[in-house]
Amino acid sequence: MRLFIAVELTGEIKDRIEGHINRLKRMGGNIRWVKREAMHITLKFLGNVDPSRIGDIERAMDRTASRVRSFSLDLKGCGRFPPDSPRPRVLWVGVEEPGEINNLQEILEDELLREGFHKETRAFHPHVTMGRVKGTSALRKIVEEIKALKDEDFGRVKVERIVLFRSKLTPEGPIYTEIYASELK
Repeated sequence: MRLFIAVELTGEIKDRIEGHINRLKRMGGNIRWVKREAMHITLKFLGNVDPSRIGDIERAMDRTASRVRSFSLDLKGCGRFPPDSPRPRVLWVGVEEPGEINNLQEILEDELLREGFHKETRAFHPHVTMGRVKGTSALRKIVEEIKALKDEDFGRVKVERIVLFRSKLTPEGPIYTEIYASELK
């Protein structure tokens, strides 16, 4: 099973992001835009995991949730990976003052490590993916628009739980199914 752990977003935030995506789509470009139902903030991508390990993941999530109080996140600004690149691979919405979600992610990494999962070596940059760039047509206009959205306010989300999702890849895009959730204290 292809799995990841994430924070969900409110419908209002998804509406705002979707509105910008629809506007950006009209500019053209070869970008696979994220569908509304697939918007989230990934805390940990686990990849292909044997179903027998789900209990280990659930225990790590529960221990993490017991150590972290619920908190609010402000989603603000757009950017790209790699940063400042004229040919980015990913377009995203950012998190303002990510201290609390960074702490949540670090604790989750440590708890998953206790269960035998590998720790991520790349730095954590909390974000909501808007789209994945597949080609360079019309990209300059879209990058300029993303730069113009650097201070855009997308709203506040109350982080009260972390969710384990299964990701099934299809030609129309991934389908995410909730498997388990842990409530923060």
